[in-house]
Amino acid sequence: MKISDQTLYNAYLIKHKEKQNRGAITKDSERKKTYEAEWAFARQVKIPRFESVDQAQKFVTKVCKSTTYKKLWEENDRWDKWLMNVDVKQKQTGHGRRTAAFTNGRSITVDPLVGLDAYTMLHELAHCAGNMHHGRSFRKQLLKLVSRFLGTEPAKILKSEFRTRKLACGEARKPLSFEKWVVAKNKMQKIREVK
Repeated sequence: MKISDQTLYNAYLIKHKEKQNRGAITKDSERKKTYEAEWAFARQVKIPRFESVDQAQKFVTKVCKSTTYKKLWEENDRWDKWLMNVDVKQKQTGHGRRTAAFTNGRSITVDPLVGLDAYTMLHELAHCAGNMHHGRSFRKQLLKLVSRFLGTEPAKILKSEFRTRKLACGEARKPLSFEKWVVAKNKMQKIREVK
């Protein structure tokens, strides 16, 4: 039985979407490289630290009320506007996770020893805006938050660290139209027949 071109094209579209934003649909394969880029960034930039969870909460509330953050929600087609206010909680002793902070999309749980800084809050807010992965759209929106709340120079440094590790953070490539895809598929078939 021969599979129709339309069925193959639909499979191409799914695969293309996965490639453009790794981690959004499948395994979060770019997480480690993203963290490495962030660690390199943190060594180069003086990141504001907070004295308490309350100070971190004030910063997060300020970000959540900003036009920039509202635009990120709209980009992600978020309809649940009442969740835009994100709570910051202190991690319980002995929780077991060895991370500065983590989020469930509605609240940020922070380790007060290592996670009380502006960048960690922006990282988690990029997740809360609708990017529960470390793919292209996450990095793109994180750069917008860093640029707005830490400055353009830190954002340039972070973007450079992403690029050093070959992590895309721009607009996703558009898939081929059906007609162009058919031409490319036929060309590949001819190449295979010659071999």
